Amino acid sequence: MKKILTILTCAAIFSFVSCEDEPLEGDFVQGGLTCETATANTAQAALNFLGVNVDNYTQLCIAYRNALEAQIQACGDDDGTLQALVDTLGDCTNDVEPTEIEGTWLLTAWIGEEPIDLNNDDTESANFLDEMDCYNNETIVFSNDGSGTVMSTSYAEFTFEIVVGTTDEYNYTIECIDEIENTDVTWTQSGNTVSITDDFGTTDWTLNGNELSITIPDGFSSSNEDGSIIITQDLTFVYTKQ
Repeated sequence: MKKILTILTCAAIFSFVSCEDEPLEGDFVQGGLTCETATANTAQAALNFLGVNVDNYTQLCIAYRNALEAQIQACGDDDGTLQALVDTLGDCTNDVEPTEIEGTWLLTAWIGEEPIDLNNDDTESANFLDEMDCYNNETIVFSNDGSGTVMSTSYAEFTFEIVVGTTDEYNYTIECIDEIENTDVTWTQSGNTVSITDDFGTTDWTLNGNELSITIPDGFSSSNEDGSIIITQDLTFVYTKQ
């Protein structure tokens, strides 16, 4: 089976490619696409590709590959990172093979709508787990009898302060809190949809190769100290088969 490009790989785009606020000569491709716009288009195409199935694989793969190629033209690709992603996608032939759900799945990504710099190192990432040391061993274990266990080892609280002299730049503070909590669940699978049920209800997850994901509206939330400003983003949780 050809390796399907993971959403974690997509996060590398935001780690290695930066876009200037004022485009310089060479920052445009045909049609006036700026580096900033090209990067945003790639982020959206990557999120769309996360929901791939046997029916839409070729369409979403080609859209993702085209977005990467447009980003290379608009932003450059000095270290070859973007081209490597294009090469991994190949000709986008539909050869997705199912992955058995039984086993252990590790939380490997929190994908936000826009990259941010949570750890204040001047490097933004769309995978928020790259920006903190929390949630390192979160797992879901699925048994073949339709039961399972969600295992949590920590959670994080986020606050921020506005950078003096700006209105949209922030310094974040992350507090990682250890908490061992195991939740019993049941699960069923229909094609690429895995339905997980706990005491609070049932959620439908998307199986894409060796990745299992779900998008939570406003799943990421951070506020300043007095709570007068709150930043929220939809958040996609990605678990990878171990």
